[in-house]
Amino acid sequence: MITITKKAAEEISLSMNNPETQGLLIRFAVDETDDGFQYLMGFDDLNDGDIHLKSNGVEYVLAYAQKALLEGMVVDFDQIEAGEEYSFVFMNPNDPSYEPPEEGHAPSKS
Repeated sequence: MITITKKAAEEISLSMNNPETQGLLIRFAVDETDDGFQYLMGFDDLNDGDIHLKSNGVEYVLAYAQKALLEGMVVDFDQIEAGEEYSFVFMNPNDPSYEPPEEGHAPSKS
């Protein structure tokens, strides 16, 4: 469904150690805007109608209604450009503005 790379899983796991996030799962969502997809992630409870899965040791949820928009997405934690801050990167082939990474620049899923 969604692949969370090892680097992203490590970063999410660090956040899960916060007492405020205990017992919560990471939720992925997308808003379709005029400018394309806007990705959302945060800690949340499992709700009726959610899909509950695991990738690289991280349990995550998404609304069933968003399955078609998020299926096949890869979540990484990296620099977009050299020298920039590290951030979560969402590579989603369902996004109309998606451009696959150049060969040799794709994240490792493990």
